[in-house]
Amino acid sequence: MEKKIARQEYIFGKRTLIELTEAHQGKEHSFPFIELYVKENSGTEITEKILKKLPSFVKVHKVSTAKLDALVPGRNHQGLVALKAIKQTTDKKNLEEFLSEKPGAFLILDRIQDPGNLGNILRTAECFGIRNIILPDRESAGITPVVEKVSSGALSFLRIFTVKNLANTLELFKDNGYWIVSTSDRGIEDWSKLPETKELAILMGNEGEGVKRILMEKSDFVLRIPMHGNLSSLNVTVATGVVLDRIVNRK
Repeated sequence: MEKKIARQEYIFGKRTLIELTEAHQGKEHSFPFIELYVKENSGTEITEKILKKLPSFVKVHKVSTAKLDALVPGRNHQGLVALKAIKQTTDKKNLEEFLSEKPGAFLILDRIQDPGNLGNILRTAECFGIRNIILPDRESAGITPVVEKVSSGALSFLRIFTVKNLANTLELFKDNGYWIVSTSDRGIEDWSKLPETKELAILMGNEGEGVKRILMEKSDFVLRIPMHGNLSSLNVTVATGVVLDRIVNRK
């Protein structure tokens, strides 16, 4: 049986909530939040647009700014906060069963510690059609309200697995017919020999240190992003976008 951790999380911000609401029109069974807290007398066009598009089961609470501040302390909620139960699969057996179904490409994130980076990476992955994500349960930013906000609704479309040991997880992928792809400034530039996208587990590394050596050694392909300037590295969010574009959109 699938084991999940369900915990209350708050999504906030006008842009995030309008994108979530519009993306889930006609998909009430998977609607991403169950309660909405709205600043009293907000009256903004975006707020009214969200309220008109909500399914009937979403409870709307008109509350004070102080209440909103208490729900997401120190955050720029813009007068809108929604309650969501974020679910992350942590059961190894469930991941094994999922892999056996050949669900398509995975993005594996090694110790992404900045919530802004993680949120942007998750949004980038969803935009490129990569819906399956692996995160380590330690040394990672984890899924927080900030990550949710920065990802602009992407989490609603992703399947996220948290694992205890990335090295063992890579072996599990190999046992299920996946090829591990990582990047390094010491890698090769020939991307033409990669297998089909659906057979790949794409590994991106920590902001400062990149991919751990032990994980790099388990990679089937270590590739290099061609650089033409004076600097030799990219921010991990930008690098992820470049890598996914090269893989997903190759001809």
